[in-house]
Amino acid sequence: MNIESYKTDVTKLEDADILVQLLQFVISDCVMNFDLEDSDHVLKIQTNREIKEMVYGVFTKQGFNCQIM
Repeated sequence: MNIESYKTDVTKLEDADILVQLLQFVISDCVMNFDLEDSDHVLKIQTNREIKEMVYGVFTKQGFNCQIM
């Protein structure tokens, strides 16, 4: 499995939880978690496939930004 890391603008735990739930609905075969204490508010996702566009889509629809690191 590969680990993809995304720099995000998510700062609240509630928002992170909602995004993880939505991402797991769209990308059910991945393991993911947020590190909101990191200055870049990093989302890490373990995956075996290309998911970048799906991640960007979920973030954009929810009004957040992310960028692959």
